[in-house]
Amino acid sequence: MRKALAVILCLVLVVSIAACGKTDTGTTAADSGGKSETGSAQQSGTNTDKRVKLTFLCQINVDTEGYDVNDNPYINYLRDTLNIDIEIISESSNYENKVNTVMASGDYPDYVQLSKSLYFKYAYDGALIKLDDLLNETDYPNLMAGVDEKYWNYSKIDGSIYGIPFVRYDTTPYLSYARKDWLENLGIDPSTLKTVDDYYNMLYAFTYNDPDRNGLNDTYGLSGCSGGTAMNSVAERYMGMLFIDAFDAAQFQVVDGKVIPNYITDGYKDYLKFLAKLYADGIIVPDYITKTQKQTEEEFMNGKFGVLNLFWSLSTLSSMRENLYPLRPPQKVNGGGESKYVYATPIRHWIGITTACKYPEKVLQIFDWSETDEGSVYVHAGIEGWDYDKVNGEIVIREDRAGINWAWRFITLGHQKSKVDSQLLPILTQSWGELAMEHLKLSEQYGTNDPIYVSAPEFSELSDYDFDTYVASYRDEVIMGKKDIDTTWDDYVAGWYKYGGERWVELYTEWYNNSYNK
Repeated sequence: MRKALAVILCLVLVVSIAACGKTDTGTTAADSGGKSETGSAQQSGTNTDKRVKLTFLCQINVDTEGYDVNDNPYINYLRDTLNIDIEIISESSNYENKVNTVMASGDYPDYVQLSKSLYFKYAYDGALIKLDDLLNETDYPNLMAGVDEKYWNYSKIDGSIYGIPFVRYDTTPYLSYARKDWLENLGIDPSTLKTVDDYYNMLYAFTYNDPDRNGLNDTYGLSGCSGGTAMNSVAERYMGMLFIDAFDAAQFQVVDGKVIPNYITDGYKDYLKFLAKLYADGIIVPDYITKTQKQTEEEFMNGKFGVLNLFWSLSTLSSMRENLYPLRPPQKVNGGGESKYVYATPIRHWIGITTACKYPEKVLQIFDWSETDEGSVYVHAGIEGWDYDKVNGEIVIREDRAGINWAWRFITLGHQKSKVDSQLLPILTQSWGELAMEHLKLSEQYGTNDPIYVSAPEFSELSDYDFDTYVASYRDEVIMGKKDIDTTWDDYVAGWYKYGGERWVELYTEWYNNSYNK
């Protein structure tokens, strides 16, 4: 008998060549005069002004090759190039707590990396300066031309802009990948997989038909890990992102004139029931909820299970790319066409400039430079003589430096060129490879965002309610078979409303009617 016992549980670059129209910041888009052929104006001249010191609070949660975040080739390059003494304050984990602690002390940094919830919180608290009167295309032509109008609109709080949006290159950073060797061993043609049932059958075969041909009963279809939020659960990314939109369970919805979150919809109930079936049938690694993200990815690499949802860049698993097949999401179970990989927002973070900053124009000059060709080379190729060389005038990234440290560099800088253009594409291709660029295109083709969630504000009073724990606890118990969803679903939904959901619906519906749906 196979894996008899079920035990335990766990949901961001195609080329978006969007036209640069007007931004609703009181200025018009820059014309093409004076720009390079890639569409960027020339460098903004930060290195010719008086040198100042700026402190930047950010989350450098990636490998730094043993370097101190304030003493390494990348931060030193920025200091010399921009003529600004940038001092990093970083926290790799519990970053939200770090931000709240620093801001509560009253000793503000000059600028700070913020998630959506923190961006709204500190704008409402009066800790961030309004940028509307500062943003203009004369002083910051690259920034204003680079960031499209819709992202400035997403950044508005009560009509004003309080932060610079860091725009992703992809609609979703995630794709679900299946092991090609297992598909081939089992004679499964992944291009023929269309429905949720088709994918169930593939996962079942991965679990019970000895896909690695080692003669042992030691493989599974899916796994996951702990962590995440109600809206962006790691469990639902790893195990469920392939399926959740097929059940119409991935996005906020308007039901009877009221906005409700995805996790109390009828579709979400059906989706959880499907995941519970996968678990009960032994298809999901039973102790997945005890795993860290690193452990789960290592088990995938080592052949314990056959499908995992990953960044299209694959990061530490990039060596597996040739053996991975990117899966198209299945058709919707209600006959509504193709489903998508739904990612909450195309904005990774915002950079807010605090009221303590004496030189906000210097911060904006940093981000203006980041939109230039030189800035994009820094982020995606690195430093000449360290990460790449110039050969006949062309950038050639060193083989042992390709695809590494780009996240470290863009976090240190705080921003990146917002569009993949003809200058940037060859650099990305060198860093990640032709196949990775194809996967980037697929992430755009297969991905979408939740339009209501992207546009909605964050309501500070809702932070009093721990919806994440409430939803995650129920979800985990259902998937692991500890609760029967048919007999407990109504109580779960009623409890959510009682726990604070009534106020959630009231606030989002009021915003929807007064602002979004005018």
